[in-house]
Amino acid sequence: MISKGDMGLLGNIIGWRGSAFIEKFTGKTPVDTAYKEVWIKTASGHSIYAHIHRPITPGKFPGVVFVPGGGSPGTDYDKGNGVRAKDVASLGFVALHYDPSGRGKSSGKEDYWGPLHQQELSQVVDYFSHSNDVMENDIGIMSFSIGITIASGALARFPMPKVRYLFDWEGPSNRFNTTKNDTHKPLKGFPTSNDEFWKEREAATFIGDIECAYFRYQADIDHVQEGYKGHAIELLNNATKGKALWTRCNDNPTNSLFDEKKTDEYYWVPQHLNHKGQVLKYLIEVADIKCTR
Repeated sequence: MISKGDMGLLGNIIGWRGSAFIEKFTGKTPVDTAYKEVWIKTASGHSIYAHIHRPITPGKFPGVVFVPGGGSPGTDYDKGNGVRAKDVASLGFVALHYDPSGRGKSSGKEDYWGPLHQQELSQVVDYFSHSNDVMENDIGIMSFSIGITIASGALARFPMPKVRYLFDWEGPSNRFNTTKNDTHKPLKGFPTSNDEFWKEREAATFIGDIECAYFRYQADIDHVQEGYKGHAIELLNNATKGKALWTRCNDNPTNSLFDEKKTDEYYWVPQHLNHKGQVLKYLIEVADIKCTR
C-alpha cells in the first residue's frame, strides 16, 4: 500500500538482528543459502524476472512464493532489515520472489494488483512447482500488505491445488481501508468511487473462495492502519466462513470468528515482538500444520 515498497516499512519493524536472532525465535539454526536468477514466460507473453533462493545443501524443500506489497519489485526482498527471501531459505525452504509485470526487470504494464497480476501469480506458482528442488505439493504463498489482493485473487480465480497455505502479512481487505477512505496519498489516483477498478481488487471479495489454509499475521499496531483491526477481521471471518482449509491469526484459536467490537479479547502481536523473528516463527509453524477443519 506504499509506493516505495513494503521492505522499507518492514525495515522499521523493531528488533531486527542477524542469524542468531532468527535462531532464537524460530529454534532453527539458519543454514547457508544461494540464489539464481530465472525468467518466467507467462501466457500473456510477458517475461517475469525472479530469484530463487535455496539452502546450499542438496535435496528437495518446501516452497514459498513471495508476493510483494505496494508497487514493489520482488528484488526488494533481497535486502533490508525486514523479512528477506534468504532468511526464509536459510530455514529450510526454497523461496521465490518475482517482479510483477510492469515492475523491476519484468516486461509488460503495471496492473496495480488486478486480474493480470493475479493470473500471473498462478503461472509463477506453476513454474515454481516444477523446480527440481521444490516439493511440488508443499508450497505456500507469503503476501505482504496489498499483495494480499494479488494472492487472494489468484487463489480464488485460478485454482492452485499445490498451494497448501496463504500467509498474509497485514494486508487490507477492501477499497475503503486500502485507501484509508481516500486519504492514503500513495493511492490518491484510485478513488473508492472507481467501481470498475476496485471490483477486481478487494481481497475480501476473493478470500472466501480460497481452498488452502489462511494465516494472518497482525500486529497490534498495523504498518498502515495503526490500531484498526477491521481489515484483518473481515478477511479472517470471510475465509473462515468460506472454503479455506483452516484459518488462524497469530496465536488465536484455529477457525475463530472474530467480533470487531471485542478486539481487546484477541491476541495481536505486541510491538516488542513485531519483528521478522516472529514472522519467521509463525511461517515455520504454518508450514508444519497438516490439520484440516
